[in-house]
Amino acid sequence: MSKLSYQELIKQRRAWYKSIKKVYCPCLKEDVVFNSKGFYHLKYDSFGKARSRKERMYKIGLLPLSIPVIVSAKKIYRWTSKYYSKKFNKYIECWALKEVAGKQKTIVTVVLRRIGNGHLVFYSIMKKNDKKLKKLRK
Repeated sequence: MSKLSYQELIKQRRAWYKSIKKVYCPCLKEDVVFNSKGFYHLKYDSFGKARSRKERMYKIGLLPLSIPVIVSAKKIYRWTSKYYSKKFNKYIECWALKEVAGKQKTIVTVVLRRIGNGHLVFYSIMKKNDKKLKKLRK
């Protein structure tokens, strides 16, 4: 199997992502919604600045590991209590779930977010202490 081009990977993963809709998280006893905001955040940072092409490929490449982490996480790794966001004019809450996932048995962190009283939404994904990501950001 040949490696996918950047455009092909984005197109394929966007279609897969849209097909998910929601996944039940036993740890939080709630559905996690996969909406356009989560996919957007994989391509752009919190300030709306485009991530580098390599960083986009990295995050979007990890995307299939998000469901196993959400479904099998035993506890909340990190929780950010509600804070007010001027951008959204609402309170925001964030959760990080960590779990071993994938063929390489990598520790993967999935970030979930709730804006106001909205749904719990997939927001981001990363690997533990990934030196690769630090290089991508430089």
